[in-house]
Amino acid sequence: MLQSDMKEKAQDCIHIEDADADTVRRLLLYIYTDACEDLQWESASRVYAAADKYQILSLKDECSSFLKANLDAANACDALMIADLHHDEHLKLATSEFILKHDKKIFNSDEWKRVIRTNGQLAAEVMLHKFKD
Repeated sequence: MLQSDMKEKAQDCIHIEDADADTVRRLLLYIYTDACEDLQWESASRVYAAADKYQILSLKDECSSFLKANLDAANACDALMIADLHHDEHLKLATSEFILKHDKKIFNSDEWKRVIRTNGQLAAEVMLHKFKD
């Protein structure tokens, strides 16, 4: 952006409107130091989305690993939706397997009902995964 004939070059500034200050700080920290510090579920989710958008694949992988390692019944549906939105088959599979392992608790949750309501196809994919060979 700063090297081609785009408005960012003329302004010498890039406005990132779809990420909060903490997420941008974490992206820049990773770019310059290869460090990804003090992740929590929410920050990892936001950094994951930004890393995907800006094609920082090693950071996206780190965040994906964090999300997989920190799955629980309260966040599994969010992880499933994130994985589907960002076409991350590895995170999607890990999350689907987690959901199926904890099916009674998750399938009776408001979060699962939200998945069914907003993305019925995704919910069906998880259910079909249960009956695969």
